[in-house]
Parts: sequence; structure tokens; C-alpha cells
Amino acid sequence: MVAGLRRISWITAGQTQALPLVVALLLLAGGAVYLGDSVSGRQSALYLIGGALGVALYHALFGFTAAYRRLFTEGRGAGVRAQLIMLALASAIFAPLLAAGSAFGQPLGPALAPIGVSVMAGAFLFGIGMQLGGGCASGTLFTVGGDSTRMTFTLVAFIAGSLAGSAHLPWWLAQPKIASLSIYNEMGWPGGLALQLAFIAVLALATIRIERKRHGVLEQSEKITGAADAWRRLLFGRWPLLWGALALALLNVATLLVAGRPWGITWAIPSGAAKSPMPPALMSRPGTFGNGPAQRARLTPGSPRMSPR
Repeated sequence: MVAGLRRISWITAGQTQALPLVVALLLLAGGAVYLGDSVSGRQSALYLIGGALGVALYHALFGFTAAYRRLFTEGRGAGVRAQLIMLALASAIFAPLLAAGSAFGQPLGPALAPIGVSVMAGAFLFGIGMQLGGGCASGTLFTVGGDSTRMTFTLVAFIAGSLAGSAHLPWWLAQPKIASLSIYNEMGWPGGLALQLAFIAVLALATIRIERKRHGVLEQSEKITGAADAWRRLLFGRWPLLWGALALALLNVATLLVAGRPWGITWAIPSGAAKSPMPPALMSRPGTFGNGPAQRARLTPGSPRMSPR
């Protein structure tokens, strides 16, 4: 047992990490029991799924920002291709589930939103923030969980900016936009899925072309030497990017089946602020983010749409 704990690299590689491991397991188990008792079994399951997502992100070092940074600055596209594999697998499973409209008695719905000025301005600012802060939402959260003090400041700024932005969200949503569109609704899910997978394949081929043009060959991942090495990597990291992509895709499916909506990350930042005692007057004003009907529904304990996103 002690020998195994010595290999856990969650805080400091090479040192016994019994305390953080025990604390993490107690927080997961205690949180799941508390949520199951005070909110619902569904919320408890989502809490555990969220923990599994964190483990997958951390062990695979699966960063979205870093992958695109490497592609544009170094010409290496393995990280982006892993993201595309994740999207392709999740899409292939999501398509028939969303077309059915429900699974195991749980209504299922897509995450659709219009494209407009608010999205373009937000994406531009978010892209700048990701590069300056050193990570996107998921990267910030799993590195903070991995004891990165530097990224704690990024997380605090993330929360502050999201809270400030939520105060004038109605103004942004009132700006010109194009109505939301689903290719699955327009073409049927088989045709829509085929088109989406074809687009993903084109993007993957583009990254391969960029990498080969700059380096001649594709970057090779470290090979797994056998079953013992595979188990060691699974328990202690580092996972191959492909493992991370598969785990995140399947856990996204689990989130859809339990919460009724796909996994999302950034929504949790302003919604968490809305539940804090700091800005109640701000978040309760008519028309603000925290007072919207969808937000109120998801922030209400026991709501079937309440999730840890």
C-alpha cells in the first residue's frame, strides 16, 4: 500500500502522497453522500462524474488551450487531433440519443445557442484570456486541483470576470445574432452526423498536413510496453492523449444521460458566483444572468437540470 502511494504524483512526484489521496477520496465520498441525501441521487452521480472528469483531464494533461498553442507555435497537432477524436466519438453516441429525446426516463436536450455579436466578442476576449492566463476553463480547474498556485490567480480572475459579465448579459444577448441551428434537425441525425464526422476528418487531416510540412513526420507518443506499464499509467499517469479523449467522451455521454444536457464547464463559473453570498443583490435583479428562468431552474436544489457544469 505504502509503495503504491509513493508513486502517486498528484502533489509532489516521488513522495508519499497518502494524505492528499485520502482527503480527495473522503471529499468525493462525503460529497456524494451529502448531495444524495440533501439534493438528489442524480446530483450525487453528477458530482462523481465531475470527479472522474477531473482525474481524466489531469492524468492525460488534456488541455484545450495548450493544444492549439502547440499547433500554431510549434506545428504539432497531436493535442488538437485528440480533441477531434473526443468530439467524433461523443457525436456518434450523442446523435441517436438526442434524436430519441430521452433515455432511461431522463429527457435529453442539446446545447444550442445563437451565433452573434456576443459570441464573437466573448470568444475573442476569452481567447486572449486563455493565452495570458495559461489555460482554458478545464485547464484552469484541473491545474488548480493539481496544486498550481499560479493558476489560482487565473481562477479568481475567471470568476470575477464571469460575474461582471453576467451583470450585463441581457444587453449582449440583445445584440444582432443568427438564430441557433442544428444540422441534426435540418438533415436528420444520420445525415447530420455524417457531415459532422466528415468536417472533423478534414480538420484532422489539416493538422497532419501542417505537422508534416513543418517537421516531416508526426510526433510519436510514448509507447506502452506491456500490461504492467498500462496499469501503472492508468493509476498514476501520464495517460496517452487517446486515453484522455476516450475517457472525456464517455464521461460526457454519462453527463448527458444523468443531467439531460451535455457537459459544459464555463457555465459553472457565473452560476457558482450566483449561489455565493457575495453578490445576491446583483444576481437577483430582473434580467440578470442569475435571475433567468433557465438559471433559476438549474440553481434550485433538487432540480432535474441542476448539474455541476
